[in-house]
Amino acid sequence: MNLPKKDINIIDGYIGKGYGQSRQEEIELIKLVAQTEGIILDPVYTAKAMFGLKDQIRKGRFTKSEKVLFWHTGGIFGLFAKRGLFF
Repeated sequence: MNLPKKDINIIDGYIGKGYGQSRQEEIELIKLVAQTEGIILDPVYTAKAMFGLKDQIRKGRFTKSEKVLFWHTGGIFGLFAKRGLFF
């Protein structure tokens, strides 16, 4: 598949406190997504990305008819260092 550059939109600005540092909202989102969807997000990358997606949806960036793909790239090992926040 050849995807034109004009069809790629990068949204940044969701780094939060910085690399490997989580805000309480991100920790709560990790818990919520795990409980409701069975998807484990890590606090370093995927939780920040999901937080950004959720925020963009809330802001109306996507219409109800649009399809959105959240590409989970792994990183579950980042949870081990923060396990005390979840148990």
